[in-house]
Amino acid sequence: MTCCKELHHQINTEPKVFEISDFWEEAENIRTFVFKGTLNSKPGQFCMLWVPGVDEKPFSIARDYDGEIWLTICKVGPATEKLFEMKKEDKVGLRGAFGHGFTILNSALTPNPSSKGRGKKVILVGGGYGTAPLHFTATEHKKNGCDVTMIIGARTENLLIWTDKCEASGFRTLIATNDGSRGIEGFTTHVLADLFDKEGHIDLVQTCGPEKMMKVIAEMCVQKDIPCEVSIERYMKCGFGVCGQCVTESGEKMCQTGPCVSAQKALSYSDFGSYHRGSEGQRINW
Repeated sequence: MTCCKELHHQINTEPKVFEISDFWEEAENIRTFVFKGTLNSKPGQFCMLWVPGVDEKPFSIARDYDGEIWLTICKVGPATEKLFEMKKEDKVGLRGAFGHGFTILNSALTPNPSSKGRGKKVILVGGGYGTAPLHFTATEHKKNGCDVTMIIGARTENLLIWTDKCEASGFRTLIATNDGSRGIEGFTTHVLADLFDKEGHIDLVQTCGPEKMMKVIAEMCVQKDIPCEVSIERYMKCGFGVCGQCVTESGEKMCQTGPCVSAQKALSYSDFGSYHRGSEGQRINW
């Protein structure tokens, strides 16, 4: 039998102190923070960031390799407002990594006969600051020899993030903005539909971003029988299945079952793409 102390050690439920080693602006009110060290996370997992004296919040991990952890964070409340006031060498607490991440394909082990010499075809679709953790995912796919396409969307050019990093990493990068200020005028789902018409066989689609966007993508993939995974955000407080704050309407704890689940599982949740629960259990429409 595993005692409570041992369980906490195994899943890193106690925060460790990290210094802010660097940060930069990605877009208006969106900033990437860098911490030296590792949480030994996998793409798609999340961590809990504690701002001393204010609050603790969950964030997807944008990078966790080469001795650095990157978190891309949007300023939306007291905890992040305080974080944006902090400077290099200021300290925060990080714990995790938590949750079920994205599947990483290995072309060397499972070659795609229709790929004409390229690796398995993976399409990653990011909306808003949901793009950041997909770069981590794409990097691992590429290490395994996969052929990676990134679709990145935002309302307008000034809100696009991680496009330069994706292009510099060698991923084919396609961009959509609602107003047409960069890339195509329209939505990421329009770009994805076009790829479905032109690309032939696709091995996997993975997406992170606004839930309405992900629901449309999940439905598109299920209709065409293309494997798909989505990253579902819910109100996560403990991170490891104790508090029950992050349950879907069907009772699934997204800090454990998710945040990354198959399109079929996501579509089985009645609240997916429609609403979620706030800190006091109130219903909040997407």
